[in-house]
Amino acid sequence: MRFGSVFALALLAASPAMALTQDEAAWQQSLKDDNAAYSTKAHAILKIADAAYIGDGEAQSLVGKPGNPASYHWVKGVEKKAVFVASLIHGRPTLTRGGAAFDLDALGKGIPIAKDVDVAGAMTQIAPEKTGLRIFVYNQQSKEAKAFKGLDYFPYDPAYKVTASFKAAKSAEGHLFKTSRGTDKIFYHVGDATFALQGKKIVLPFYADAKEPAKIESLASFFTDDLTGKVTYGAGRYVDVDGFGKFPPKTLTIDFNYAYNPNCARSTFYNCPYAVDAIQLAMRAGEKDPHTKH
Repeated sequence: MRFGSVFALALLAASPAMALTQDEAAWQQSLKDDNAAYSTKAHAILKIADAAYIGDGEAQSLVGKPGNPASYHWVKGVEKKAVFVASLIHGRPTLTRGGAAFDLDALGKGIPIAKDVDVAGAMTQIAPEKTGLRIFVYNQQSKEAKAFKGLDYFPYDPAYKVTASFKAAKSAEGHLFKTSRGTDKIFYHVGDATFALQGKKIVLPFYADAKEPAKIESLASFFTDDLTGKVTYGAGRYVDVDGFGKFPPKTLTIDFNYAYNPNCARSTFYNCPYAVDAIQLAMRAGEKDPHTKH
């Protein structure tokens, strides 16, 4: 009986009806990659121990106790006992460790500080139309990363992959988004996608981080739905679209199975915009609220 049961299962697994579609297989691989980005990669999200957001004319120092990776944190200004100092002067970063200077490329790859401790960062938007320096310090022994059980998504549903017509905005208008760190970010409303879902017509705004058409390579929507705050994350979710070629595209392929929570759903060290556009449907696709049992 045991052999027969295994053989029957093997037949089912080989059945075309049970085989994964190309879309679902790609989605599953994406989830594996995202899980690694949260927990196992060198610069995994849950390994972040502290963050510094540095504006022009500002400096931050990294201090900590050798042998205690969790002790490393940022303090404002230049500390004499700092193991790493970062500043931004006239838009140019200065990064030093023990008298040695580093550039942005090195920071992007990661700079070792001590055993199981390193820093990494890049230039980013820290206020509306204001670019600054964001640097994370990573603890490779993070308890949160080791305890991570994986992202929680709805099962893949091909009905939530839609083809939408896209109408570009006459002029890209800047929209201020409130963020998880109590500041504002600006993204540009560059057009609207129109599609049918669950028998309803949906018009969903899309945003870009640039307003010049030649610079727009990807689009994002920040949305809530009828499950927000119940089954899905209370600050809303994001869905991205890229690979559409020259902007503006006539149509967009939007796969809500990839709808994801902002990083601030699990980490306080990110600066995430809150969603502002509502889809008046129960969107049972994409990521669920990590703080709610399902």
